[in-house]
Amino acid sequence: MSQGGGYPFIMKPEGRGYLFGPGRPDGPFPEHYEPWESPVSNPMSTQQNNPAIKSWETTARGAATEYPIVATTHRLVEHMHTGGVTRRLPWLVEMMPEMFVEMSQELAEARGIASGDTVVVESARGGSVRGKAIVTIRLKPFRFNGTTVHQISLPWNWGYMGLSTGDSANLLTPRVGDPNTGIPEFRAFLCNVRKA
Repeated sequence: MSQGGGYPFIMKPEGRGYLFGPGRPDGPFPEHYEPWESPVSNPMSTQQNNPAIKSWETTARGAATEYPIVATTHRLVEHMHTGGVTRRLPWLVEMMPEMFVEMSQELAEARGIASGDTVVVESARGGSVRGKAIVTIRLKPFRFNGTTVHQISLPWNWGYMGLSTGDSANLLTPRVGDPNTGIPEFRAFLCNVRKA
């Protein structure tokens, strides 16, 4: 019970959480699945992806041989949601002026990219996004079963209108989602990145 006397799981009528999820499309016990696109095999199960995944269209699936880099998307404090309002405010645009792509020092070195270079990110869906490279120590390649996997991170707060315009990261993402909530799996996908 919370301090105010209510139960913390406010989306449930009884206000409580459960270990099991009866009545769920992919339950009753939660299981780890790899994203729709992954460069590695599921280490927790023989089932690679969620068999009940929701798809809004026939979506191309990238292979790690062609798209070896894992991309994640994120929000920015300076631009709320897609930035439709905040990219029209000069003081917020000054703080976060353009689309960018964060990457590790190791990936940048391997691809001949320096901070400030314009890069192009491409996915199996045929879309591409341009942004400024930010080479950072925040991202590091990781090793999984003897394979080195690089990752990049890009915000999805840009679009075609406002004082600051730019490509939307969702041009790259697959149109699939969680079967229980319908929340799109826009946070992890395979891509390739190159200097523009």
